[in-house]
Amino acid sequence: MNHHVCRQLTVAIENQPGRLAAIGQTLAAHDINIKDLSINDTVEQGVVRLITSDPVRARELLTAAGLYVIEAEVVVVDLRDIPGMLARVSQALADAGINIQYAYGSEDSVEQKLRLILKVSDVAGTMQVLSNLADDPAA
Repeated sequence: MNHHVCRQLTVAIENQPGRLAAIGQTLAAHDINIKDLSINDTVEQGVVRLITSDPVRARELLTAAGLYVIEAEVVVVDLRDIPGMLARVSQALADAGINIQYAYGSEDSVEQKLRLILKVSDVAGTMQVLSNLADDPAA
C-alpha cells in the first residue's frame, strides 16, 4: 500500500458555466497537470479540490487570476481494488482516533488500484497507521 503526503489546492468558484474550464486553461497554459480532482457544488458556489504537478506555481497562477485558493496537506493512498480495503483503512484510522474529514478517489483503468485522497485530522498519525497496514501482507 503506497502512501504519501501531497499539497492539495481548494478553489472556490462561482457555480457558472466556464469557471472550471478557466482553471483548467490557466494551468494547462503553464504546463501544470491536474493529477486528482474533486468538485462539489452548492447553489451559488463550487468547491474545486485538486492535486497538481506543481502546487506552488498553480496556487500563484490561480490567485493571480483572482481566485480564492486554500492549501492543505492530504494523504494519497494507493489501495488494491478489492472489496473491504476502504473499510480496512477507515477502521484502522478510526481505531487510532483519526477523523477522515473528507475523501475522494478513482480506480485505474484495469481496476486493480484505487487512488484515494484523504483529508484527515492527523496527517502524521495517518502516515503511521498506513505504514503499519502496509507491513501486513493482506494489504
